[in-house]
Amino acid sequence: MVAIQSNAPSVRGESPAAKLRNVDWSLTAFVLLLVPIGIIAIYSATRSGAGNEFVFRQGLFLGVGLILMALVASLDYRAFRDFLGVVYIITALALVLVLFIGKEVSGTTGWFVIFGFSIQPAEFAKLSLIIAISAMFTGRTGSVEAPRIVSALGALGAVAFLVLLEGETGSILVYGFIALGIFLIAGVPARVLLLLLASGAVMVSVLLSSDLLAEYQQDRLTSFIDAESNVEASYNQRQSETAVGSGGLTGLGLFEGPQTQLGFVPEQRTDFIFTVVAEELGFIGGAVILGLEALILLRIFRVAQLARDSFGTLICIGVFSMLLIQVFQNVGMTMRLMPITGIPLPFVSYGGSSLITSLIGIGLVQSVAIHRHRGKPVE
Repeated sequence: MVAIQSNAPSVRGESPAAKLRNVDWSLTAFVLLLVPIGIIAIYSATRSGAGNEFVFRQGLFLGVGLILMALVASLDYRAFRDFLGVVYIITALALVLVLFIGKEVSGTTGWFVIFGFSIQPAEFAKLSLIIAISAMFTGRTGSVEAPRIVSALGALGAVAFLVLLEGETGSILVYGFIALGIFLIAGVPARVLLLLLASGAVMVSVLLSSDLLAEYQQDRLTSFIDAESNVEASYNQRQSETAVGSGGLTGLGLFEGPQTQLGFVPEQRTDFIFTVVAEELGFIGGAVILGLEALILLRIFRVAQLARDSFGTLICIGVFSMLLIQVFQNVGMTMRLMPITGIPLPFVSYGGSSLITSLIGIGLVQSVAIHRHRGKPVE
């Protein structure tokens, strides 16, 4: 494993009060500062329609997510290894089941609808992969054996294939980046990482030229390179560029952005939520959003440094990688630097599955922080 210097003291049998002191309160505070900004942006993007309903639903998702975050944080993260097989099987079954009874949205059959609420298994699969791949590399020192790498790639490939059958491509990018981050810190040799990256590039090229993706999906993935070649596919990004560029330094004013209020940017409450902030609050508002996202990532990396065992470190790196690629991809997409993949902006975009998944991820990190002094480390 790549060395991450740990400053954690070796203390055992801490009281509940002492465990509370181990909570990374800064991490929680940054999340709780970011989510309300997202709710305001969601309201601005939907106020001409059912704005109050979207805000209510996002608030409900937040409440459920915070409860689950606290519950996961209270559990010893090492216990998740004991139920790894069960968690992974449930994830795979959900991904199979949604192919048959799932709701189709924008060409993707990936949602269960329960009591009027949509649940996307592909989002929760991110957490399963983080735990699974982290467990596979736990205790590895120095060189990493080939069977471990093959097992991890098998777990990744099975989930990615099922999600591809749904017509979802954005989540596959996140899965790959999660695996890459864990591989890097676990000590997978550089030559193997380069080989995997090259193989991934070849697979993407084959995928884009195959019949596995619909023509409109291929156009969405390639339109950012040459917007003029497919005006229809690049419409979202051209409108989002206009919104971002018109915000200037301080923005046009909350609820005053014409691109936002007149609905020119499609999917603005979800995939293109950053354009609301950039247009109405300007560069300063966008910088605040990105600054809070960066602070969250820094705190997660700090917990990874303090983790007492490799499993805790890799879990944190997995969550770090999951959030990092989503921020980079989502913001890049709005400025036509990245393809349109439907990846939400963590803690900001509308959507229950995304928000709850991100909050559970924070719960996993907090579990590592809280329980890092308890019991014998697994190295």
